[in-house]
Amino acid sequence: MESNPLSDKIIQIGNTSFKLWLEFEVSSPWNDLENDFANIGVNTLDGRRYGINVWTYKFLESAIKQDEKSGENLNGLYLTPPDLFVKELTRDCIERTIGDLLEKGNLEELLNTSIFELEYLEPYWDAMEMEDKNIQALMNELKLELPENHLLKEKKIELIARKTNNDQIVLELENGNIAVTHLTWKSKKEIDGYPITRIYKDKIDFWNQEMKSDIIEFKE
Repeated sequence: MESNPLSDKIIQIGNTSFKLWLEFEVSSPWNDLENDFANIGVNTLDGRRYGINVWTYKFLESAIKQDEKSGENLNGLYLTPPDLFVKELTRDCIERTIGDLLEKGNLEELLNTSIFELEYLEPYWDAMEMEDKNIQALMNELKLELPENHLLKEKKIELIARKTNNDQIVLELENGNIAVTHLTWKSKKEIDGYPITRIYKDKIDFWNQEMKSDIIEFKE
């Protein structure tokens, strides 16, 4: 995402802290802030971040009219909704909205689970920031270690992060499951359940069950 000085501002509302990126602050000025839509980014500073599609109330009516004219969505018979509706696309309105939602609970529960993404704070290292040779070395070692009966054997997996304070790597499976595997670095096929692997339902489950506590403990 493009940057803006306000995007790095830490917002404190009640007991919640977060950063807020607003599309309309990094693009050309928007003419009608009460009748438009925008993408926003929310960073809760604890390893979670969210990409949220926001519409204003008035834009709902405009979207229906656009579909009636273009023929989309059966001439406006239905609409696929955004993640969030607000009165206007202003920083004040959206700051207050997100702050109120966070005071009520987790955004992935109050809005839409698809908005959830992970930010790999220490002790995690995002695979997107790693060199290809390092990623390949980790995946080669994993391939060497997996015995025939291991739950990851023959699975389609992608490295998404590693922990910098131990030999654990974080993998995403094709079905959305997250696996945390502790490499032994023996460079040979293991036995008796090694390399030890924990499976989580999805990224949300992984953050709740493991990643959150790792980040908190690392900061202490």
